[in-house]
Amino acid sequence: MSNHQSQRAKKSLGQHFLHDQFAINRIAQAVTEGARAIEIGPGPGAITTALLQRVSELTVIEMDDQFAAHWQDLAQGNDKLSVIHGDVMQQLEPAVASVQPEWIAGNLPYNLSGPLTAKLAALALSGGMVLMYQREVAERIAADPGSKTYGGLSVLVRHHYDVKKLLTLAPGAFSPPPKVHSSVILLTPHGKTPGCDYALLQKTVRQGFAHRRKTIFNNFKKELSREQFEAIDIDPGKRPEQLDHQQWVKISLALDKTG
Repeated sequence: MSNHQSQRAKKSLGQHFLHDQFAINRIAQAVTEGARAIEIGPGPGAITTALLQRVSELTVIEMDDQFAAHWQDLAQGNDKLSVIHGDVMQQLEPAVASVQPEWIAGNLPYNLSGPLTAKLAALALSGGMVLMYQREVAERIAADPGSKTYGGLSVLVRHHYDVKKLLTLAPGAFSPPPKVHSSVILLTPHGKTPGCDYALLQKTVRQGFAHRRKTIFNNFKKELSREQFEAIDIDPGKRPEQLDHQQWVKISLALDKTG
């Protein structure tokens, strides 16, 4: 692997490669042994190598031509490994439909972390996800209602999952070192049936957090009256970050009725 390890990381793809062995083991061990898994952006494969020792089947989604070619070569001699060469934003849903993974793992590309997380949060996996982010993005995702960093993604990931921060990594754990710390988040299914459709929740949350400083009444005043908010037990004077997932579900259902 040495020649691949030394490959230049590409700024355009937001590449920073993990080489901290403790972190690599923690991430791989979060995935249930013998599971079917998808890894997003394996790069030179620090996490991939550990996952291959643990899972029954691993499908990697890799955008970078050189890394994809490397994994395709390896897959020819390894029945456990399959490779999808392409953009995860386009490839994720078809890959999940065909592989039916229990787990998804990955060091998510920094430049895609928001929209990609919104796509991932829509998937109800039986095992869960172990995902690496820039620390500030991880903090937003894991934030609880009432916190300044709580936002749309904090609500969306809770549709199917409980959220836990697994570990935080200093820049030196990566090559090249990024300018910021990174954090790994563990998403495990909470097992409750979501109260509304994910797409509906996503639309509501997008509108509701569009103006964080406004009250939720002001963000939805064209659609819902103060009385309609009160009828679903939500104070119309609250701000978006004060509402938990359940309250966002209630707003989504009320909007769906009016729409």
